[in-house]
Amino acid sequence: MASFFQWDPARYGLGIAEMDQEHETLIRLMNGLHELHAAKAGRAELAKALDALGDCTVRHFRDEEAYMDRIGYPNANRHRLLHASLLERFREHARRFHASGELGNDFFYFLSNWLKAHIRGVDARYAGKEFAAA
Repeated sequence: MASFFQWDPARYGLGIAEMDQEHETLIRLMNGLHELHAAKAGRAELAKALDALGDCTVRHFRDEEAYMDRIGYPNANRHRLLHASLLERFREHARRFHASGELGNDFFYFLSNWLKAHIRGVDARYAGKEFAAA
């Protein structure tokens, strides 16, 4: 089965080893959750994978914010607000899942867009990287 999201360092790598590794981990967890969903795994298994993704996301955002503080990134506060918004949207999807046991396609669309837009758009700014349009 093809992965839901393919990590491509040329397209998504920031050139910051710690952040790139964490982004790869997030993608691995997203792919795992998507595979469980596609295989119609049980609610408990999906919940465990969803919660692991949520925990990893919180840690990653914390690490990324600490990195931005270390380098004196001038837009760190705006970036924090984006993280808070993304976390709230993720948590809303998680609440719906925990209430219904269903993960909809809108959840996976959210994840895909989050990664593509956030890494290539917002994260690229603190890394000082410009991506070609894709």
